[in-house]
Amino acid sequence: MTLSGKNIAALGFMTFAMYLGAGNLIFPPLLGYYAGENFIISMLGFLLTGVGLPALALIVIALINGSDNLTQAFPRKVAIGFWVMLFIVIGPAFAIPRAITVAYQFTFAPFIGDAGLAWFSAVFCLIAILFSLYPGKLVSSLGKLLTPLLVVILTVLAGAAFMSPSDVHSIAHGAYVDGAFAEGLTQGYMTMDALGSIGFGWIIFRAIQGMGVTDSKAITRYTLMAAGMYALGITIVYFTLAYIGLTSPSLDVEFHNGGEILTAFTQSHFGSAGILLLGVVMFLACLTTAIGVTTAAGEFHAKTFSWFNYRASICITMMLAGLVATVGLSQLLKITLPAVVALHPIAIALLLTALCRHYLNQAWAVLVVLVAACFGVIDACHILEAIPGNLDQLCEHYLPLYAYYAAWLVPTLVTLVVGVGVSQSQFKAGSVKA
Repeated sequence: MTLSGKNIAALGFMTFAMYLGAGNLIFPPLLGYYAGENFIISMLGFLLTGVGLPALALIVIALINGSDNLTQAFPRKVAIGFWVMLFIVIGPAFAIPRAITVAYQFTFAPFIGDAGLAWFSAVFCLIAILFSLYPGKLVSSLGKLLTPLLVVILTVLAGAAFMSPSDVHSIAHGAYVDGAFAEGLTQGYMTMDALGSIGFGWIIFRAIQGMGVTDSKAITRYTLMAAGMYALGITIVYFTLAYIGLTSPSLDVEFHNGGEILTAFTQSHFGSAGILLLGVVMFLACLTTAIGVTTAAGEFHAKTFSWFNYRASICITMMLAGLVATVGLSQLLKITLPAVVALHPIAIALLLTALCRHYLNQAWAVLVVLVAACFGVIDACHILEAIPGNLDQLCEHYLPLYAYYAAWLVPTLVTLVVGVGVSQSQFKAGSVKA
């Protein structure tokens, strides 16, 4: 079956919406504010890791015909353990509670403080459950309903930014003065969207199949199209938001985070209605991401565990997320952020080994992921400030990218290259099968 242009566009909108969470809206304005005259070079770094890595993940998932094939080289229990941990971290333990609290901070918190967080969480979770209950209709609900509304509002903000451009630009601050590209790379990497990609792969494949496409090559082709549309759309949004940050000095306010920049910008251009406008943007962005993560977890649980059906999964995921959001997210974030950082290298290592699956034997594929995991733990301990002073200095001196929480990258790439070389020698000698 061939999808119509309308359905392809809806699939692209759905993919775009799942990535566009509140964090993605807040990071770029602060980057633009701090980058100043080094705006372009820092944005190139940010886009390389913040858009390139997630898009690469979707491409790899398309080529290997599904997210679950990423862990084929591992024993079943190990693979299931990885996926369970991933969906806990990006679901009820981190991403969804953060989405709920951020949505609340930009909607009701300015008026009633924290008094309404509990009921807001309950309503938010209920709405997310209702949309997630019917995964076969996710393209219609996200791609044809929520995302177009979100895009329209973002277009209004973009129009305000570019139709009345400011002559006052920020000046490069801190790390952006001498290391703008490296800092952009780091900020893009820290969005952790590559983790989301390997989870969202479950949804995209199911959504395409739900539209009547069964041929694996066609599913791959449409997944690649969705990845391209996501990459284009999110790049435009990132540039627009970063430009708002770049021109924010004209607002005559000192800013400390991207949320403050967006709040001041919308209030300046739209008055009190701007606060409402920004609240709607944040609510929709958080809701679509929560729906995406919940649906992905449900797809995995239903496919993996016969005793855990899809509906039970999404209800439990959202109830736990709502509970976490109301009873201690700030403390939990201190614990889960290192877990996210530790999982991220594993996810990227899985993508790299999947790309090289025809050139790498199983033992080396496992070793590459283990190296990424070990050094990812070092990065997580670095964030927790749990590394002793002397050892910390040694790591900073001898481990490339340690200061950017990416000490895993070089050892992983070296192991991958060596593994491909050794595996190819073994393949030619006929001693090991791929």
